Amino acid sequence: MEEKLKAVVLRAVDYKDNDKILTLFSLENGVVSAAIRGVKKANAKLKFAAQPFCFCEYVLSKKGDRRSVVSADIIESFYPIREDIVRFYAGAVALEYVNAFVQEEMESEEAFLLLLSFLRALCYSSASPRALLVKFLIEALSLSGYELSVHYCIKCRKSVINRAFFDFDAGGAVCEDCREGADVEINPATLSLLSAADGASFDDITSFDFPLMIERKAIKLLSYYALVKAGVTLKSVNDLLLLEK
Repeated sequence: MEEKLKAVVLRAVDYKDNDKILTLFSLENGVVSAAIRGVKKANAKLKFAAQPFCFCEYVLSKKGDRRSVVSADIIESFYPIREDIVRFYAGAVALEYVNAFVQEEMESEEAFLLLLSFLRALCYSSASPRALLVKFLIEALSLSGYELSVHYCIKCRKSVINRAFFDFDAGGAVCEDCREGADVEINPATLSLLSAADGASFDDITSFDFPLMIERKAIKLLSYYALVKAGVTLKSVNDLLLLEK
């Protein structure tokens, strides 16, 4: 039995001498795994189809619950992402998020289209890769059922002025008057970035001019929120935060 899927490569793990096991995020069938044989050989015709970020139309052979790649036609390689280390690790966080949060064998069209929009912006936009990632994580968390409230205090519904706090259990900003013991103080500029990204498109991010430190704090907050709400550690975030440029 064969099936045809439009999919993005989330992971490619070495298997045997010359093969890899791909984790694919498909429009038609959510996250699936498939073996791709001989792809580690120097002259392998399908080498392109086993690269992270690569978006292809795959033809898969399916026997029981096992899949193998028969052929692949490239739709978009997103190659420039792999040429820039900051873009690469920002993209890696998104791929890791999808792999952790999207269920196997379950269609998730909104998440698929979000990932494609993010990868295109990451590849071709002049916007900060970190700011684009903030936008992606806010949208992806919302699709996963963990929507944030960052435009006003979640307790009194008033604007957060001067000192800002964050309630990780409730997933929202808190003003100084409403803060409680477990609420964590955050930089007001971090909250401004979260609020701006929440209401923006990926195209809008091009006009953002937040300091690197604030972008890093926003990513760290969002990754910690994913850990608190879902118990998922996004390991690629640490690699991204180690980069200074």
